[in-house]
Amino acid sequence: MHTVAFACKRVEGMSREEYARHYREIHAPLARRLPGLVEYRQMLLRDEADGPVVSAGYDSLSVYVFADDAAAAAAWASPEGIELNEDTPTFMDWDSVLTFPVASELSMAPIS
Repeated sequence: MHTVAFACKRVEGMSREEYARHYREIHAPLARRLPGLVEYRQMLLRDEADGPVVSAGYDSLSVYVFADDAAAAAAWASPEGIELNEDTPTFMDWDSVLTFPVASELSMAPIS
């Protein structure tokens, strides 16, 4: 599997609500169109004011999973990948995006 996570901040002047709406309603449908995408998750991060959490000003975490490196490379180079990347700077501060390639995933039993 090829898994990559992106931590993202909103562009200056955009509210958290505007960011969340764009992230869910515009960016998610574009991301889900990526060829070869096995799994996609969007997570809005809580504001530091919401509790004992430090998000360092980040607003979201996106996780993309592909079957392998070749599938991921093909997806990002595809017309859908180009369209997704063109949307990103319209609401995300591209210069502050943190990318986390995941080496392996641990599987745990559900907590009951």
